[in-house]
Amino acid sequence: VNIYHTMEPAGFVFHESRCGSTLAANSLAAMNPEAHRVYSESGPPVAAAHACGLGGKDCPAGRAAELLRDVIYLMGRTNDVNEKRLFFKIQSIGTKYLPIFLEAFPDTPWMYVYREPVQIMMSQLKQGEKRANCVHQLKDVPQHRIDALEKDGKDLDLLTAVEKCALHLSLLCESAVDGLFDSGMMARPVNYENLVNKLIDHVIPDHFKVTMTNEGRENILKVGSHYSKGRGSKQREWTEDSEQKEGSATPEIREAAKYFLQDLYEKMEAESQNEYYGVVNDND
Repeated sequence: VNIYHTMEPAGFVFHESRCGSTLAANSLAAMNPEAHRVYSESGPPVAAAHACGLGGKDCPAGRAAELLRDVIYLMGRTNDVNEKRLFFKIQSIGTKYLPIFLEAFPDTPWMYVYREPVQIMMSQLKQGEKRANCVHQLKDVPQHRIDALEKDGKDLDLLTAVEKCALHLSLLCESAVDGLFDSGMMARPVNYENLVNKLIDHVIPDHFKVTMTNEGRENILKVGSHYSKGRGSKQREWTEDSEQKEGSATPEIREAAKYFLQDLYEKMEAESQNEYYGVVNDND
């Protein structure tokens, strides 16, 4: 008897990086470990989305989405009758390939986790400018952003490390904002603040359409009380650090956050205030 079946993706988690997305992935996994399979920043989906370049421009129309669907199909195969739902937390850089994901899975709900601009900049630069991924990952800056910089008297090649970090983050947020308006009810921007409660009260039951049980709630609360990237002996109690980050930011960080990120942040904040209209439609 063939007991293999393929799970369609139940939700995607995109994010700005260092903003609680690992907590979102861990919560989805802990909520129902037997029924939920969660891939956290697994390589194949982003590799597939990237294979044809930004927007799939290096391949025939539709090829990038087709490749991504094939990869997700294989990753959703299971012979475990208890597994019912498939979730993906995508690497932050994957947000730049959001159009490919939306073309491949237009009816799959997704969320974008973001954070207040100064706080996200402080988190990104915590280990110093030389080690900050946001500085090194800046590439493929679209022409309209280069033109906007030049209009304001800025040269892309002469930006400081702090400005490069902010520009990179803004490219992720810009892609997310464009996706929000393209996806309608399939998309939810979710602020880092009070993320656990938002997952429990709204995102999981109303957006991802999974009934929130008392056991699931307790499992998520337990996961949410520990630092999300901790494993084994490295686990430690989670503490709120937003005020500390806000208070220790340099004027350069504040200015870069305002110039590159504030408008996008305000757009996501406005969209995040929209009511949830989803009705729980669970298969349990």
